[in-house]
Amino acid sequence: MDEPMKRMLLLIVLCCSACAAPLSPRERDTGIGYVVGSGIGTGIGVATGNPLLGAVAGGPVGALAGWGWARGYEQEATLAGLQQRVAVQQEEIRQLRTGLQQLGHREWVEP
Repeated sequence: MDEPMKRMLLLIVLCCSACAAPLSPRERDTGIGYVVGSGIGTGIGVATGNPLLGAVAGGPVGALAGWGWARGYEQEATLAGLQQRVAVQQEEIRQLRTGLQQLGHREWVEP
């Protein structure tokens, strides 16, 4: 590939990547898992005599592991958000009970 063609390709890649949406944590961890899985698979493949087969087999396994890892983080974040909402609602219920008790006390004591 000649020099002007390389520059044109680099310019296209830069223009397209600037408009791309950022990766979600799940997408990022799945991609990292794929790369790591391919690397580990290649290492195992070299030891067994077929690095390409190891990389091809290790990539999807690593991607699945990365997806599961990210899913666990998402579930923990969801659980933390729900726990916070429950705490806020418990405080609101406590305040309402206190208000009802004060109102009931006024109705019975002051008529």
